[in-house]
Amino acid sequence: MRRLLIPGVFAAVLALAFAGCGGVTDPTTIGSTTTTETFAGILNPGGGSTHVFTVYQQGEVIAILTSVGDDNTRIVGVSLGNWSGTACNIAVANDNAYLALPLTATVSAAGTLCARVYDSKGVPDATIYTLSVTHP
Repeated sequence: MRRLLIPGVFAAVLALAFAGCGGVTDPTTIGSTTTTETFAGILNPGGGSTHVFTVYQQGEVIAILTSVGDDNTRIVGVSLGNWSGTACNIAVANDNAYLALPLTATVSAAGTLCARVYDSKGVPDATIYTLSVTHP
């Protein structure tokens, strides 16, 4: 588990194939301690998928693969970062992510972040995944 504290206005931190596609946020959780968003996609060999989300205050962000591949044994990359409006600027990454391994970072302010799932180990074929991101 890695932690990162980045000051600044851009909420600083956090990395999944439908660029710009987001998960579903329960609007009743906004203003509470945390929100959990679920992102799903298909990771193609050599590819990556980015998902954008908003944090509402400073705190801890945790990204966890909840499914990856037909048998949940694939190893892929997961990263978290700042969304620039066109790209995910990576702040913390794990090239050896697998099912249920958390990637954690700390954000210093509200802002737009991104989570990315990418092929870091040479997936042999299209890999379906689900990523859960919990954030303030």
